[in-house]
Amino acid sequence: MRNSIVLFILGLLLASSCVSPKIHNGVLSDYQLSQKNLVNKEKQILLLSDEAEELKYTVSSLKNKLNKMKSDSIQNGTALINLQSKYDELNIAYDLLSSKNSRELAKKAKETKQLLEQLEEAQNKLLLKEDELNTLSITLSEKENELNKSQRELEVRSARVTELESIINQKDSILTALKNRISKALKGLEGDGLTIEQRNGKIYISLEEDLLFASGKYNINQSGKAALNKLSAVLSNQNNIEILVEGHTDNIPLSGSKLIKDNWDLSVIRATSVVKIMLNNKKLDPLQLTAAGRGEHNPIANNESAEGRKMNRRIEMILSPNLDDLFDLLEE
Repeated sequence: MRNSIVLFILGLLLASSCVSPKIHNGVLSDYQLSQKNLVNKEKQILLLSDEAEELKYTVSSLKNKLNKMKSDSIQNGTALINLQSKYDELNIAYDLLSSKNSRELAKKAKETKQLLEQLEEAQNKLLLKEDELNTLSITLSEKENELNKSQRELEVRSARVTELESIINQKDSILTALKNRISKALKGLEGDGLTIEQRNGKIYISLEEDLLFASGKYNINQSGKAALNKLSAVLSNQNNIEILVEGHTDNIPLSGSKLIKDNWDLSVIRATSVVKIMLNNKKLDPLQLTAAGRGEHNPIANNESAEGRKMNRRIEMILSPNLDDLFDLLEE
């Protein structure tokens, strides 16, 4: 291109020698302008060359990046394939686990339901037990109240029993002292048709027929009257003693007078005769004495023998302490 420009200038110089100054100046002006444009063009060419180099470097860098990106893309594609494969494997494993987990969840749900049912049943039983406990608590409270009431009643009864025992012991002591006094008053007769016993809180005095009566009779002999007078003297100051006089016979039928028809009559009249003799002592209260006949119906020995029949024919006195104070205490 430079060669073309030089030839063009030379041509112009050659031509200038044949042209006028005006044309020459015009041509020179064009030349200068062309020169200036040429410089500008060269500058532009240099700039474009620089830009071309820079673009070439940029293109090279981009190519390198593109190659690297292609390489990375290939590697990423391989990794993606591997990841996809692993993802598929994981997805299969997940499905298996999900299926297994569903079965496990169903099983756990069933177990949970059973546990809830058992829990509900246990709660219901617990509520029932609580109701029973409340009922038992109320019952226990009532029982405790009853027990306390019974305890108080027991204490009162215990005190009364103690008082009763004291009274009974006192009466037993009185009876024992009375028995000793009777034994002393009738000394010499015991063992000879007279027996004195203390049992069951009473004194039993048994006098055989021979001490008081003739056989089959109801009139008391002199020795019998003497014994009864001694006995009434001992009992005259015993206001708290009740005296039951019983007549007893053996089982041999009695054919007597109009007054005494049988053993019943004989036993009653003999008991009455004894009471009448004892009441000769005016210090003895008639209300303390009771006459009764038992006939042959309360024997103390076998009537098959003479000795047994002799023992059965008797007057029996039963001395009992007056228990009105005991009954009054029991009725309180």
